[in-house]
Amino acid sequence: MLVDTTVWAWIGALAMGAGTVPPLWAWLSGSSATDESHGVYYGTLAGVTGVAALAYLAMALGVGTLSTAAGELEVVRYVDWLVTTPLILLYLGLLARPSRRVLTGLIGVDVVVIAGGVTAAATGGAVSWAAFAVGGAAYLALVYGLLVALPRSASAEGDRVRAVFGTLRNITVVLWTLYPVVWLLAPTGFGLLTSATEMLVFVYLDIVSKVGFVVIAVAGADALDRLGADEFAAADSAAEERTAALGDD
Repeated sequence: MLVDTTVWAWIGALAMGAGTVPPLWAWLSGSSATDESHGVYYGTLAGVTGVAALAYLAMALGVGTLSTAAGELEVVRYVDWLVTTPLILLYLGLLARPSRRVLTGLIGVDVVVIAGGVTAAATGGAVSWAAFAVGGAAYLALVYGLLVALPRSASAEGDRVRAVFGTLRNITVVLWTLYPVVWLLAPTGFGLLTSATEMLVFVYLDIVSKVGFVVIAVAGADALDRLGADEFAAADSAAEERTAALGDD
């Protein structure tokens, strides 16, 4: 069993490491039609898979596991999610250019989701299920934010930007929704999956949701050339103007 989980962890580390290459290559090669490096964008993408690669390397080496009353807890997995999921949200925000309030709110709710998950995994009984319920409720709020609040607050324009954002956002929502399902089926929940199978599924989901996200984002990097020079200042101003206009109506 230990060998199986270790093998999957090594596969995850190698896949995440490979997924870090495209954004770094695009950044260092300066492949942009406008000769802009887009360092913030590529750095964010590289952080998603780079942090995940380090987390899987730690799991492969048997580092970062904590014994709790509910069993063994892979702390580095939750640290990975606590760092990489906000980075994914940040990249979506860099594309959509929402107000700071909306993006900060999404990241805050995401942290609540992860905190609920780690609390549920580290405890047992009613406390565990209560924490899972809190995390689940926060996740529903996060999905609403991604599907409704973020697009509504977006200030970025252009069909290409909207297309890339929509693809990345939809992939994120669909794949992230599968994580709590796996949690329920795994030993943390109803115990229908073995630890090795749980690791296999999480590795697969992480590869698709992180490496897939990064590859699609790099492939759609031409959308970055269509974004304006101002980051969030213009977005805040536009959001405030829309709010004022709605208030006048």
